[in-house]
Amino acid sequence: MENNSFNEIWAKIKKCKNIAMTLHSVPDGDSLGCCTAMKYILERDLICNVKLVSYDNVSENLSKLEYSKEVEFGKDISDLNLVDFDCVIFLDCGSWKNVSGKLGENFKLKNFIINIDHHDSNSYYGNLNYVDSMAPSACSVLVDFFKSNGIKFDRELSRRLLLGVCTDSGFFEYDSLPEKALSDAVFLIGHGADYLNDILRPVLYTQPFRIIKYFGLLFNKLKYDSELKCGYTSITLADVKRLGLNKAETRLGINELQFIGECDFVFNLIEWENEIKGSFRSKKGVNVAILAKELGGGGHKAAAAFVLKKMPLDQAEKFVLDSVRRVGIKKI
Repeated sequence: MENNSFNEIWAKIKKCKNIAMTLHSVPDGDSLGCCTAMKYILERDLICNVKLVSYDNVSENLSKLEYSKEVEFGKDISDLNLVDFDCVIFLDCGSWKNVSGKLGENFKLKNFIINIDHHDSNSYYGNLNYVDSMAPSACSVLVDFFKSNGIKFDRELSRRLLLGVCTDSGFFEYDSLPEKALSDAVFLIGHGADYLNDILRPVLYTQPFRIIKYFGLLFNKLKYDSELKCGYTSITLADVKRLGLNKAETRLGINELQFIGECDFVFNLIEWENEIKGSFRSKKGVNVAILAKELGGGGHKAAAAFVLKKMPLDQAEKFVLDSVRRVGIKKI
């Protein structure tokens, strides 16, 4: 599958006056950053009417960022009257099932679709597509996209993009091309973004106490498979409700587990009413995208996710471990 050019995609966008966008299901900082950055440019430079929605909430600290108020949370892309829009732009949506939090892969869309992403598992589902699986974030892809099309970088654009560059690289700790994330960050800071006051203080230094308690619970429940060199942990629905976590907040936990020295890779399982959400992380060269794919999911080689049907968590853990053994450990 081949990418369309940045110029070709921008030429199409410039012909549109009404554009719909959505954060991906269970959105993170990269989703919020890239979508609000694109919205800002569409409104600033092209005077477009942009509707940006998200079925799921972001984490509490991200919700306090000023530009998060530009997103209509609790509204799904399928709730919009899509005949009113010239095109729909999906950013950071690695698969079709990620674009609608309500309908998942059953969502149908007749609009012209532009798909810009950085996930290995992206199926090029748009009419125009650009996927850079080497990029550390979707915001990094947009940095290149805006540069290529001569877009002016001001403080507002730069701070939105810096959010995704920082959070999706684990603040430059992940092994998904950290030098690209660092160079993008330097560029954005040079164009007005304030790393301390735009990112560190509101995002990293203000985690609510209940989130820290959640991280502690993950470590308290941690198990280790010495044969696979795999650490894993599970959180019950009762734990989720007791701590008052939303889905975006529970996805933060896996990032806290991935630096355990004895583990080549880790996974966690989070129980919800009708399903179990799982995440893999790898810091020792294990390709976890293959493991997630076997479980019906996908993602990056070092970070991937999947969903299981509802079952007891101990059975779900065994199911994942058996699947890993069946597939085998593949190195990046």
